[in-house]
Amino acid sequence: QGADVNCLHGTLKPLHCACMVADADCVELLLQKGAEVNALDGYSRTALHYAAEKDEACVELLLEFGADPNAADGNRDTPLHWAAFKNHAECARALLDGGALVNARDYNADTPLSWAAMKGNLESVAVLLDFGAEARVRNLKGQSPASRLVALLLRGLGSEREDSCLELLCERLGRLCAGPGSLQGLARCAVRRSLGVRFLPDAVEQLPLPTSLKEYLLLLS
Repeated sequence: QGADVNCLHGTLKPLHCACMVADADCVELLLQKGAEVNALDGYSRTALHYAAEKDEACVELLLEFGADPNAADGNRDTPLHWAAFKNHAECARALLDGGALVNARDYNADTPLSWAAMKGNLESVAVLLDFGAEARVRNLKGQSPASRLVALLLRGLGSEREDSCLELLCERLGRLCAGPGSLQGLARCAVRRSLGVRFLPDAVEQLPLPTSLKEYLLLLS
């Protein structure tokens, strides 16, 4: 009937809306009818930003039609940041297969790995590490992915999943027991093992140690 496939509804276009509800059939139809695949909404987000939170099929369709996997929104967040934050590991994998930069930085210099780690998103952390995510990277506040996760545990919000996520990050960092290169590293390994990861933040807080040593035990320095 001559409807405009790229008409605005507020700050959104039809393609954005279809991705927000993970309607892959509608996404495909809109793309076939000429929807602008990299059009921006009012937050400078593309349809791929919304698809990355929701549905692998939508992500793959958008990439097939030329969506930019590294499009940055108003906060310099990429679709991969949002897939990691929402723990949609298959969307993250599809984006990485499609050319997404695994170590992309947002306005705070946080990477997708940092976004995944601060939520304890084990599956997304594993995918990102498999694709070469840098575990030692720090944001503008000096926080690493591991320290973002430790902050979650310090608030008493951790579970076995977060424990596993932290162990995975620490294994990649090479900071735990896989052949630490110094007596200092061995001592930290022994203390962390004796206290246990789940109870580590509270236990370390009770130790009669200087703040600098507590931060060292918690991988914050």
